[in-house]
Amino acid sequence: MRNMRPLAAGLIAALTVLSSCAENPNSLKMSESTKVAGKRAETMVREKGAAAVVRVSWDGTYCSRGRVRLQKIVDGRIDPGPFVEIGQPTGVYGNAALKDFAKLSVQMLTLNLAAVAKATAIEDIRTSFRAIEPGRYIITMVYCDNGNNNAAMGFANLGWMGEKGDKPQIPLLGDNSIVIGKGEIVDAGIVDIVSTGSTGLFFGHDTARLAGSEAPQPLREAMKLNLPEIYARMTYTKFSAYGGLLLPENPKPKGK
Repeated sequence: MRNMRPLAAGLIAALTVLSSCAENPNSLKMSESTKVAGKRAETMVREKGAAAVVRVSWDGTYCSRGRVRLQKIVDGRIDPGPFVEIGQPTGVYGNAALKDFAKLSVQMLTLNLAAVAKATAIEDIRTSFRAIEPGRYIITMVYCDNGNNNAAMGFANLGWMGEKGDKPQIPLLGDNSIVIGKGEIVDAGIVDIVSTGSTGLFFGHDTARLAGSEAPQPLREAMKLNLPEIYARMTYTKFSAYGGLLLPENPKPKGK
């Protein structure tokens, strides 16, 4: 087994190079694979009721892999699970992560570079749609992955693999909510992680808030030019602050 470690490490390094080439988000051109990804939004609507795409930025700079974790709001309270993530999560993340990771490990050990590169590739932020059920959602976690430069906000207290946990989720500060309508293909714009300072000198941590904005014109023009049939169905919106949440309900005492 010790001989396999350098091989795996070398393979991961090679895949990092292979998957690090993301398309320019401000370009009006799209590759065929980007167009195919965009067309999948219609299938997602049929499967889950809606599709959505969002981008994450960090102090105004796009994250090559950004994802926003959402919890549904039901009767004015946060449903603790299961969560859904939109953005650009890799193919080895989600509720089936354990199964996907096992499959990826086999592909790595058998040097199936094409399959692993596909699973870990950086998606085009213009068309990285995710299937989602209609409803109102609140952000409980947000991630920015730029290789060696990463940021995360939120605290995960769900059950195993995204299953429903027994603790309430805490919404992030700022523009943290969105409504997804039935049958919609939603462009949720950009969620920016805005740094606001630090809580201490030695053992503190950085603080931030979320700022939502609609998709900029270059992203819209690229969709209109390359995927006119999807563009005609798009709903352009953004995340905004939601102050209507009720306090979590106290757990009921167990009977004797």
